Amino acid sequence: MGIIMRNILSLLVVAAVFFCSTALAEGAMKNKKIIQLDPSDLEAVELYAVEDHSFMKVIGGENPVAGGLTSFQSNDGKLDVGFYHGSKVTLRINGWPVDEVMVFLEGQVEIINEDGSSKIYGRGDALVMPKGFVGIWRQLGPIKKINVSYPGQ
Repeated sequence: MGIIMRNILSLLVVAAVFFCSTALAEGAMKNKKIIQLDPSDLEAVELYAVEDHSFMKVIGGENPVAGGLTSFQSNDGKLDVGFYHGSKVTLRINGWPVDEVMVFLEGQVEIINEDGSSKIYGRGDALVMPKGFVGIWRQLGPIKKINVSYPGQ
């Protein structure tokens, strides 16, 4: 191989390494600072009427309202971290659309599984609601929670 060809190949390798490392560095720089989760941010959230969706139906509660905010979303848009605030409501859930970790900050929720077993969760309790969950979600009064969700495959 001639000296000119080796120099061209060397330049191409250096350029490829430079562009790849720059692209990787830019991607790695997104969302790399600490995000503080402050429940007081919920005070500015507007609450809206709770509506039926393909995966849940309102079956109880007088004019229930809810609102939330996303504090962090992963670069691929799949992992969400945020807060939820809602009034007294009962929902029939049929195929929850995401895997969701919840940590309750205020209030209580009774969750009734498809087999009829139930548990009440309150302040300080944490749970995972798996994607596809079927059951009843009954907010016994106003609640606030931190939620981390991932849609999976």
